[in-house]
Amino acid sequence: MKNLSKKGIFKVPEHYFDTLSDQILEKRASQKTKMFYLRSMAAAAVVIIGVAVFVFKNEVSGPDYFNQSIAEDINLYINAGHWGAEEVLNLSDDPNLILDQIIDQEWGNYNTTDFELENDFLY
Repeated sequence: MKNLSKKGIFKVPEHYFDTLSDQILEKRASQKTKMFYLRSMAAAAVVIIGVAVFVFKNEVSGPDYFNQSIAEDINLYINAGHWGAEEVLNLSDDPNLILDQIIDQEWGNYNTTDFELENDFLY
């Protein structure tokens, strides 16, 4: 180590520091441009995915899907014996409408006149 020269170890090229700040600023500007580009691409991807999920969700879970799902759940409760006719009618906003629909389904195909029905009830 004693044999090595101690002169000129830290010699800097001429005008090195004159252009150093410009070089650093150029590199930093190119990095900012790349980061801005990547962030804008990520934001665009998030917006596209969000719109796709919103559209897909509305197609799958529309009002018909929701009503069908509720009807299936109600049928499961009824078939399992947890709910009876009274509980289902209590859940309805208009129980008379449900009863009219049931009567129409049961007796809708039955062809009689009012006179025949009155005679049947008299006996």
